Amino acid sequence: MSKEHSLPSVRLPLETLTPLFLGGADPRGDPELRASSIRGALRFWLRALLGGCYGTDDQALAEIRRLEAETFGEAGGEGKAGASKIVVRVRQEQQSAPQEWRAARDSGRAYLFFSMAPSRARDQEIPARRALAPPYPFSIDLLARPGVDEREAREALYRAVRSAWLLLHLGGLGARARRLGGALAHRPVPRRSPDGATTPAVPSHLNLPFALSPEPQQAARQLAEGLRLLRQRSQARADANPERPGWEVLDPRWCRIWVFGERGWTSGERGWPTVADAIGEWLRETRRALPTEQRLVFGAPLVIPKQHKTIEPPSGYERRERRPSPLWLSVTRAENGNLLGVATLFQSRFLPLRRGGEEQLERLYTQIAAAVAQLPNVAEVQYA
Repeated sequence: MSKEHSLPSVRLPLETLTPLFLGGADPRGDPELRASSIRGALRFWLRALLGGCYGTDDQALAEIRRLEAETFGEAGGEGKAGASKIVVRVRQEQQSAPQEWRAARDSGRAYLFFSMAPSRARDQEIPARRALAPPYPFSIDLLARPGVDEREAREALYRAVRSAWLLLHLGGLGARARRLGGALAHRPVPRRSPDGATTPAVPSHLNLPFALSPEPQQAARQLAEGLRLLRQRSQARADANPERPGWEVLDPRWCRIWVFGERGWTSGERGWPTVADAIGEWLRETRRALPTEQRLVFGAPLVIPKQHKTIEPPSGYERRERRPSPLWLSVTRAENGNLLGVATLFQSRFLPLRRGGEEQLERLYTQIAAAVAQLPNVAEVQYA
């Protein structure tokens, strides 16, 4: 066995559940599945986890950045962590031709992936984005970097695996990740039983449930147990975020999560479009129920193309060129192969307040939560 193979490592065989839009140098060219993209997604979820455990003030942020850098690296320099303790590698197990994104204009999936469709701007035709169509199999390897202290390497590997668990159940990869794009699942691997029979099963890592029950109520309990375990392992502080945090954190006080779904929500090439249409139609109706200016809470800037108009933020808020939606919509695969919807609402400060401004926008979180409660068979994840 080589020295590298004796280092702590975890291989995660994965599979896409929804189209993966992951452009390279040319965003409208062929998708490129790169380790840097996966590492970036893992960083986001690690920071969300640690921010919910330690807080978002300057002292907490310094500790979070230290742990993030020790796990995934940072630019060098005096006092910097430098190279990561964990190396992320991608193994592509199938070369399938990317497909141009096409969908009926009035469908729910077209609404979710509207910016991926062909368009026209300034008298120029913009082609459709290309995607890796599901199910697309690949694997990621999380490996300790040679020369790193073994104990430190294991701790960093544990953080990376926990981030991967959050990514698979709550998030996605690439463009439109907050709107079902690039949803992933852990592929089952052959497991030999005591009688010698071989059956496919999803492995367990760090006692986390990578395969969920197909029943939303039970799946919500499993996610709650996993989140509580992550917060316990990270030594979460009960008073970590006494005030509304400035960015997305997995804190029960400031982040609500729901699981939902129908029995007929199957995965695979034919199953996911039905699920995406249902979720997209729900989101479209939810936005339409709000006054136009209040739809800004689903992401900024809010543009109305037909009127050639951009909606300004409420008077108490400063303008920002871009603010992604605080509501993540994703799907995860249950142990029977069906899809479950997952909605994660980060109730952080949406836009910076002007001096003396009231938090006019924040009360909309209550309305969003009420709309989520109307999704089919919805169950909230109680992880406090």
